[in-house]
Amino acid sequence: MTSRIQETVLGVSLLVLAGCWIWLVIDTIPPGFGDGEIGPRAFPLSFGVILLALTVLFLLRLILRRNADPNGDAAVDAETPAVDRPSWLTALTVLGEIALYGYLLEKMGFLLATPAIVLLAMFLSLRVRSVPKLLGMSLGLTVGCWLIFEKVLGIHLANGIWVNLG
Repeated sequence: MTSRIQETVLGVSLLVLAGCWIWLVIDTIPPGFGDGEIGPRAFPLSFGVILLALTVLFLLRLILRRNADPNGDAAVDAETPAVDRPSWLTALTVLGEIALYGYLLEKMGFLLATPAIVLLAMFLSLRVRSVPKLLGMSLGLTVGCWLIFEKVLGIHLANGIWVNLG
């Protein structure tokens, strides 16, 4: 597959993902309680809108580049490195970690799922083996996010079905 086709497939896939993300956020997460209040929908919706805007810019750049140089695909392919198996394995590992986080978030809640996934991601994806770094990052990120979202912004984080620490 040529790089232009790969970039077009990537752009269209990201566009569909952003559209689905925005639709699911609007459909499932309730808005804020008052006028002008930031509610639980604000951050996920802003991430979806940012992804949508960046994807549109990416696709516009592809269209403009295609119009400017219709025969330049061979030069781009010569510079593009081949995709190898380890990059796919890494992508699938990250996808599995995200799916596991969604599952554990519902079952165990934010305060237990977040440090578990941070530990797993650092150990598997980043190959960090230092126990102080693993514990410091997992606990620091969990406590920091809990303080910012729960205490400062007043956004309630997920409580678990199996364990409820909230």
